[in-house]
Amino acid sequence: MNIKKKLAVLSVLTMFSLVPALGVQAATADANITSTIGWKSENGAWYYYKPDNTKAVGWIKPDNNWYYLKEDDGKMATGWIKDNGIWYYLDTSGAMVTGWKLLNGDWYFLTGSGAMATGIQNDGSNLYYLKDSGALTTTTGWIKLNNKWYYINNGGKVATGWITDNNKKYYLKNDGSMVTGSNTIDGKTYTFNDSGDLKTGWIQSNNNWYYFDSNGNKVTGWVTLSGVKYYLKDDGTMATGWLSLDGSKYYLHTDGSMAIGWVTVDGSDYYLDTTTGKMLTNTTKDGYKIGADGKRTGTSSLNTAPPSSTNNSGGNTSSGSTSNSSGQYYGIDISNYDGTIDFNAVKSSGVQLVYIKATEGTTFIDPYLQVNYSGASAAGLKTGFYHFLVGTSAPETQADNFYNNIKDKRNDLKPMLDIETSDFDVMDYTLRFIAEFKKVSNMNIGIYTYSSFISNLDGRLSTYPLWEANYNNTPLQNLPTNSVWFSRVGHQYSDTGYVTGIGTDVDLDEFTGGIFS
Repeated sequence: MNIKKKLAVLSVLTMFSLVPALGVQAATADANITSTIGWKSENGAWYYYKPDNTKAVGWIKPDNNWYYLKEDDGKMATGWIKDNGIWYYLDTSGAMVTGWKLLNGDWYFLTGSGAMATGIQNDGSNLYYLKDSGALTTTTGWIKLNNKWYYINNGGKVATGWITDNNKKYYLKNDGSMVTGSNTIDGKTYTFNDSGDLKTGWIQSNNNWYYFDSNGNKVTGWVTLSGVKYYLKDDGTMATGWLSLDGSKYYLHTDGSMAIGWVTVDGSDYYLDTTTGKMLTNTTKDGYKIGADGKRTGTSSLNTAPPSSTNNSGGNTSSGSTSNSSGQYYGIDISNYDGTIDFNAVKSSGVQLVYIKATEGTTFIDPYLQVNYSGASAAGLKTGFYHFLVGTSAPETQADNFYNNIKDKRNDLKPMLDIETSDFDVMDYTLRFIAEFKKVSNMNIGIYTYSSFISNLDGRLSTYPLWEANYNNTPLQNLPTNSVWFSRVGHQYSDTGYVTGIGTDVDLDEFTGGIFS
């Protein structure tokens, strides 16, 4: 306000208006005066006199600004005042401030009514978060207000739209609040977890499975995940059972994985090409005739057991066939605890795949690593290796130890990380191990663990092949669901099995074609 105006005595009376109903209001009826004799300075303080020569109190608006006169003596206020529970700021001229104001190094926002803003506030251009004190926040990250989550960027700005935090995607509405559940954004439907991050990978809805890529888009058609093929129909639902496409037939297991090799469906045997998955017709395979309907007929012209045969002992022994009726492969996993092994006898028993313990921690090398590898290779068995993760040394040096001891060997099967203990930050160690192993080897790696241990892991591992230990003799395709993986490439179904050529109990496994490197 112009100070000279305060000293002038006006003869024309000016109508005073009350503060709008946004929290600012006149303190008394006397403040609603129609004319004044104006501002007067007395003893260094400013007062506003009404026509009856009494001092105005409360809110007045004699010009384009609002002023506050103290209730007790009518003295003009400056600085912060609190009226009816609301804070206002008056500059050195006494005028009420609106908009942004920098005070003692902190920014404050005063609304159009002059009220100090707190919480989420729109200044007309952007959303900002102001603390309970009114000061603009200087921290960044997630905050929770009134049971809603918001993300604060630098400068106190509240994020809206798509953001990425810790490699996870979130969507924030126009008011800054985080969305969860199913939401349609720009014409596309996305699904978000309760924690707000965008769901990707396998998602089950109404008893159907769908697959969403890293951008949350629903996938259709063929998709290959960890070496295993799946087919998603035009509506995105995962196909199972028989599938006819472009004149060819395919068979998808109950977990959606494309079958290869021999399979038995409704009592009939079929053969699916091991590369394309297409059902063979009008041909001969393994000495068996295959008819126009794809069914195997008659007996084999070769002196071998049928591909779908299994042992009849009823115990945990290895099958004598190359693969079971679902096109799976039988294998074992071994370490120094299994002692000296006759691998020719192992192969004769029907075992085709062998996982060999290579390393543990940063320095341990299984003393039977080389002899087991040499023996299995000489017998014509497919070989792969695993590392046992511990929490007593850095995962990066463990990954180096693993790679350095398998890089000169034939890795027919995907390298595996054995995770069985949780007395350390298992997810942090696992992700760091994988990152280092990928960097030094450029090889894909899988995860071995028990069904009961999966609860210690999370969805960041869902894209890595799972080899699951579960001794309930449940077929691989029917293992219990879990929160991380939709399917498995391996199933360790016994740790007390018997295989000819091994003098101790041995781990027995069944694998899908996705186990191969």
